[in-house]
Amino acid sequence: MPLFEYMKRIVILVNLFILLGIWTVQVEAQAVDRKLLSWQQKIIDIGPVLEENGPIITEFLGRNLTSSPIHITDVISDCGCTTVEYTKDTLGHYMIASVQVAYDPANRGGNFSKSVIVRTSADEFGDTLYIEGFNLPVPEEKELAYNHKVGNIGFRLPVVNMGNVFTNEAKVKYVEIYNFGDDDFILHEEQTKIPEYLKANLLQDTLAPNTRGLLAITYDGLQKNDLGFFEETVSLQVGQNEDPFNFKLISVVYEYFPPLPKSMEEHVAKLGVSDSEINLGNINSGSKVSRSFTLNNQGPEPLEIRKIGTNCDCLQVDFDTKTLRPEDSVKLNFTFDPKGRKGIDHKHITIFSNDPLNPVRTVVIRSSIN
Repeated sequence: MPLFEYMKRIVILVNLFILLGIWTVQVEAQAVDRKLLSWQQKIIDIGPVLEENGPIITEFLGRNLTSSPIHITDVISDCGCTTVEYTKDTLGHYMIASVQVAYDPANRGGNFSKSVIVRTSADEFGDTLYIEGFNLPVPEEKELAYNHKVGNIGFRLPVVNMGNVFTNEAKVKYVEIYNFGDDDFILHEEQTKIPEYLKANLLQDTLAPNTRGLLAITYDGLQKNDLGFFEETVSLQVGQNEDPFNFKLISVVYEYFPPLPKSMEEHVAKLGVSDSEINLGNINSGSKVSRSFTLNNQGPEPLEIRKIGTNCDCLQVDFDTKTLRPEDSVKLNFTFDPKGRKGIDHKHITIFSNDPLNPVRTVVIRSSIN
C-alpha cells in the first residue's frame, strides 16, 4: 500500500475515534442532565374492575428532589380508555406533583396494562407510569353466568380455586358473586368459623339485591402449616340470624424457596428418586399390590422430607424416616388397593422436601386393572 494511502486511512480512523468520543461524552452528559421526578410508585395494580362501576381513578405522586424548579409540560396516554389530570403549577424543591389517571372499563375485558408518559420542563424524554388490573365485563345473561348458587348468591364456578399458594406471602383471590335475593348480602366483620389462614371480605360493605360484587379470599400458606392439595368447605357468617354461607375451596400449597445462585447449587440438599414411574402391569381388582422405590440424598446438606402424599385413599405409603444425611438412602414402601376399579389406572405419590432445586417430586403409579 502506498504511504500516502496508509497515512490517509490513519487520519480517517483518528477522526472517527475523536467523533465517537465526543458523541459518548454528549450522551453521558444528557443522561446526567436529566432531572427526573421521584415517583412514589411507577406501577399501580388496581386489581379487578367491575365494568358497571364506571371509570376507576388512580393517582401517581412525584416529588421534585432536584434544586431546580420543574413543571409538567404534557402527559401522553397510550389508550383512549384513559384520561389524565395533572398538576400544572411549577414545582419547587421537594414539592409534589399529582398525576390522576382515570381508566374506563366499558366494553373491555381481561388483563390490562395501560401506560402514560409524563414529560417535564427538565426531562423531554419523560417517565413512563403504568396502571394494571383485570377488567370484568357485565355478562349478558346473569342466570347463565352465575348458575352455581349457594342460597341466593350465584358463583361462576362450583368451587373457588385458589391455585398455587406459596408460604412466603398470602395470596388473594377475587371471586365474582351475584345477589339474586331480595335482601342485602352482608358479611359479619368477625368471621369465627373459618380457619386462621383464611380471610374473607366483600369489597363493598353491602351487596344489594340484583347486583354483582367481589368476594376477596386471602389464603396464608405459611399459617396453613401443611403442603399439597386441599379441598375444604369455607363457612362464612352472614346477616343477623341467618344460616352460615358455605362454599367449596381448593388449593395447592407449596413451600417457597428463594432463587438459588448457580454457585450454591452443589452445596444444598438434593433429593434423588430411583423411579419416576412404576408400572404395576396387569393386576386383579380383588388383590392389593405392594411395591417400593428408593429415596436418597445426593447433596452435602441434610435432606428433610416435609411430607409424602397421594392423590387417592386407595394408595397408602409406609415411610418413617424424615431426615436423610448426605449419601443416605431409604426405601419407600407403598400399597395400592384397586378394589372397585377397572381398566388403565394412574395414581401419584408426591414427595415434598427441602431440596431448593426440586422441592416437589412426583412418582406415577401405572396399572391395568382386570
